[in-house]
Amino acid sequence: MTFNFRLPKFNLSMQLLMVLVGTLLLGNKLPEGLQSTLYAISLNLKGLLLFVLPAIIFSCLFSCLLTFRGKKAIGFMLILFFMVCLSNLISTLIAYGIGSLELVSLETTFHGVQLAKELTPLWNFEFPAWIPNDYALYLGFLAGSLFSFFPKPAAYRFSEHARRWVTLFLEKIFIPILPIFALGFILKMQHDGILIQIIESYLPLLLIIILTYVVYLAFLFMLAANFNYSQWLKYIKNILPVALMGFSTMSSLATMPLTIKAAEKNTNNIDLARAIIPATVNIHLIGVAIAIPLMALCILLNFGHAFPTFIVYLTFALYFVAAQFAIAAVPGGGILVMLPILETHLSFSGEMSALITALYILFDPAITITNVLGNSALVIIISKVFKKLNTNLT
Repeated sequence: MTFNFRLPKFNLSMQLLMVLVGTLLLGNKLPEGLQSTLYAISLNLKGLLLFVLPAIIFSCLFSCLLTFRGKKAIGFMLILFFMVCLSNLISTLIAYGIGSLELVSLETTFHGVQLAKELTPLWNFEFPAWIPNDYALYLGFLAGSLFSFFPKPAAYRFSEHARRWVTLFLEKIFIPILPIFALGFILKMQHDGILIQIIESYLPLLLIIILTYVVYLAFLFMLAANFNYSQWLKYIKNILPVALMGFSTMSSLATMPLTIKAAEKNTNNIDLARAIIPATVNIHLIGVAIAIPLMALCILLNFGHAFPTFIVYLTFALYFVAAQFAIAAVPGGGILVMLPILETHLSFSGEMSALITALYILFDPAITITNVLGNSALVIIISKVFKKLNTNLT
């Protein structure tokens, strides 16, 4: 009698969850040198991803737009820009509505943040920056649009090679090592004591933000599913690895390969998924659009300011939405761009700016999850809108 024993195979969601739980339970028991090594490996993998990211962005957009003809490419870009601006504005206004209902009666005192000794990487290799991501985005749109109007055989051959390259990198190289990639970042968060302080010091505000996130994201995916519960569950299942990856890396850019993969499953349209996600990862940030205004409103009240009128807030919101196009979707990137707007339109002092910066960094994991999941919902909605309008764009 023979026994065939095989280790169970876990899907990516389970692998990431096991890494997260295992680190929270056992991470502090690992030697600090090992933690620093694993964190350095994660940083290097992230650096590698950011190094090749401009090529991925260009390839995805170029390949997608090349499948269109003439007016279709222009129509795609107009729909994308309009939907992103509308979604960001709605999210910002939702924050005002939640704030007017909940924060006025919330008595929260913020205390100084006491961080544990920060975990540093054993080494820190810097990959050279060869082209900014936004340049790759613009070039992808420009080249794809140009060759959609003036098709050339060489452009289509390049598109096919680029598409195979992206598929190889995402499916065969990067996605299989995601648990290792996430491990170092989770170890750092656990070592620095950030998660515990979020719960202990800022629980009321955190609960309000998280509850808003959950309800709004659930609604967005239900809207994308045409309020079909079984389809909604399918979408949620496909984006679970995205949520876990966003939590561990605190970077929408680092999570993008997995976001693209989930979008491909949810839309059944590889070209649109690979175009919309890279195009919107830096500009469609509903986690930022909800969290920063709620934090700002709460800080205003705690510093004795009156709750802003809707007209004052609307002016702030319009500038806020425009500024989101300048945000880098990396840890802490959202708040730095917004500080001048907060100081100009909501009368933030230097002390208030320092406080909201600390809060934002502490809340960054939840913000990133919402950014990437909001992007995952938007790609489904845009793909359906574009499909319905497709006949009018030919």
